[in-house]
Amino acid sequence: MEMKKINSGRLHAIVYDARARMLQIQLDDGSTLRYGGVGEDTWRSLGSAGAA
Repeated sequence: MEMKKINSGRLHAIVYDARARMLQIQLDDGSTLRYGGVGEDTWRSLGSAGAA
């Protein structure tokens, strides 16, 4: 999956795996956060906010 670059505060890029319901967020300092059990509605909200 390809990271989607965004411009929103400390967030640099995000990617979502619908099959695994896993959201991965890359921060501007290079660190990565991973969240499991994320629904597609949450992904759509994040994916449309602050898109670069």
